Amino acid sequence: MSSLNSQPTYAGATRPGPLRRLGRWLDAMPHPDLVFEIASERVAAARWGQNRLEAFAEEPLPPAALRPSASQPNLADRDAVVRATAKVAQKVTGMRREAVLLVPDTVVRIFLLGFETFPRKDAEAMPLLRWRLKKSVPFPVEETVLSWTQQHSPAGGLEIVTAVARESVVREYEQVLEDAGLYPGVVLGSTLATLPLVEEGPPTLLVRLAGASLSAAIADRDRLALHRCTDVGAAPEPQALLDEIFPAVAYFQDSAKRNIERVRLAGLEERGIALRPRLERELGCSVASLGGEAAVSDRLPEGAGDLIAKRWESLVGWCLNRGA
Repeated sequence: MSSLNSQPTYAGATRPGPLRRLGRWLDAMPHPDLVFEIASERVAAARWGQNRLEAFAEEPLPPAALRPSASQPNLADRDAVVRATAKVAQKVTGMRREAVLLVPDTVVRIFLLGFETFPRKDAEAMPLLRWRLKKSVPFPVEETVLSWTQQHSPAGGLEIVTAVARESVVREYEQVLEDAGLYPGVVLGSTLATLPLVEEGPPTLLVRLAGASLSAAIADRDRLALHRCTDVGAAPEPQALLDEIFPAVAYFQDSAKRNIERVRLAGLEERGIALRPRLERELGCSVASLGGEAAVSDRLPEGAGDLIAKRWESLVGWCLNRGA
């Protein structure tokens, strides 16, 4: 699990996308062109070629077969998840055996931790991060797998972007791919993989609904300023979504002393139509669907638009992570 169990080294290339340092973190991972996502209601995979989609397949899951959780077992009907993943794998893998595995945001927690100084050696950094996270994760900190990268804090010092998950939960997902004859070389939260679809620039809020999980991420120039995930239920009303979005925005604006200047929506469909006027009025900025703006659409590989329309923007985001 290259994304969740070791400190990656930084690659030096400048890349398109909102978060160059976070992009270097992603660049430091292996970059298979085969990416799977196991989501709460369905499983999908994409195989990317040179700037184009070579193959795609998806399979639905029975209701409640998968119950995303950071601390409890996730596979309520493991056989159903394994069968769906195997069907997808038969259609897209070809000769590939190494794959990226995207998991629900509920599984991977993202923390922004401030430090005046921070050790560069993994053996020193990991115990320090686990000590800081001891009271923040809903399971014993000794059972975590984690990865980190650093960015400059607006308040001075360093800010460590840390991805944390419970090892036993991650293993559930990894074993599903292994049962299909695949090796999950990278495990990543779904919205974290999606972030390269957000164009670089002033503070931008990404609001993404996947199953019962609402994720809010704020990109501010070259840094990840906020990442939150909450359970909003299977059929949330627009007001319930706004009740989760506005506190996140208020926290950012209070701490950063900056306003949100753009909002990008993903996975909201009809709810997005109801949210847009409220967000535009309350935040005083443009609101648009993720991936539609020219700065992003001009660099999308062939076939990416169809996946975004099917609400698989995370598969496209991984493609941009790997520079296809």
